[in-house]
Amino acid sequence: MRNPNPALRPEDAQAVWKETQATASPEATATLKAQLITPMYGGGVKAGEVDPDLPIRPSALRGQWRFWWRLLQGAGRSSGSSEECFRAEAELWGGIARKGPQASRVAVRVQARALPLPPQWLTPKSRLDRFPGYALILDPGADPELLKAGYGFDLILRFASNTTSEQRDQVLEAVRWWASFGGVGARTRRGLGAVKVTGGEIAPVTPEEVEARGGRLVLGSPARDASPARDALGAWASAVDALRRFRQGPDLGRNPGRRNCPGRSRWPEPDTLRRLTNRQASAHAPEHPVDGFYPRAAFGLPLVFHFKDGNAGDPLDCTLEPAGDGVDRLASPLILRPYFDGRQYRPAALLLPGWEARVSVAVAFKENKATEYLAWPTDPAERARLAAQIRPMNGRGSDALSAFLDYFSSSNGG
Repeated sequence: MRNPNPALRPEDAQAVWKETQATASPEATATLKAQLITPMYGGGVKAGEVDPDLPIRPSALRGQWRFWWRLLQGAGRSSGSSEECFRAEAELWGGIARKGPQASRVAVRVQARALPLPPQWLTPKSRLDRFPGYALILDPGADPELLKAGYGFDLILRFASNTTSEQRDQVLEAVRWWASFGGVGARTRRGLGAVKVTGGEIAPVTPEEVEARGGRLVLGSPARDASPARDALGAWASAVDALRRFRQGPDLGRNPGRRNCPGRSRWPEPDTLRRLTNRQASAHAPEHPVDGFYPRAAFGLPLVFHFKDGNAGDPLDCTLEPAGDGVDRLASPLILRPYFDGRQYRPAALLLPGWEARVSVAVAFKENKATEYLAWPTDPAERARLAAQIRPMNGRGSDALSAFLDYFSSSNGG
């Protein structure tokens, strides 16, 4: 048997951990005030549930900030190996590095309102006013309790004494991006659990800053309602509804239906599946001119395809996933939420840095992971040719994400 790395033995790991913490005498660096501006879903130990005893978990916040730190450092790094990036991350956020376990140099304490949560702060999703249903699609009959918008809490950040000024600045910048585009709880990329943060010079991240990092940020016109709180909810609803219309709306993503029946999709995936499986209902012969591609995979995976006439000849339910064994999810590079520009709330659509790599991702069906497909071609001319034949994309962009941003801007007055 191969000898294990001595630095990873439990007794040595514990000794290094204690030594690191003993020299880390933390000192306060910033106190931030945060408030939910959209309802929070999940965030507790049990998936999809709010923990009334600890609704805002410090460990979850650190995980969010670590994500934004990693994204920003990767986007801003012109040189350096992945090993150097990993070492820098472990030194700041903690983990098992080459020289053994390292404690995090970043700590956060959450001071929330009265705990456990008073009953009035929790409400079933179905009772929330102006809740955009496309932000949280659940199984039929599911009606989880959400933490209402308006709930406030303080964040006290502390750094170990061996933290450099550069590392502190990096963490505070990650917190700033989180405050502009992140949130707490689950489904934050659809705008749930969005926060407004004040104190510590937390200014909104601008579209120009996003572009400099390799992302794209489109802002719509301000939502004007009766109060700032409702402005935020109105901006959120406008952002999420734009995606619903683009992907499934009868004015764009689908043909007009009859009565309560939706029309056929204007996207190519359903007819591609009909051709691939050689299954089709009598009234649903494949007719889309684009075949063999899955442009909506760029919005995140898995994609579940359900044909209402599956028992009448159409394909049976199937799931499109990232290619490769052991991989079944790929988070969306698109974030939708209300954005506070310093004066008012606006609908916002953000493409994260590195989003271009998601357009032509390799995909496979869960039912047959051995066969891989390219979600979208890599050749620019071929992309443009195909996009012109897909109604939601025609004239808007040569990939689904760019086309959506164009639609988002025009539909929200951006």
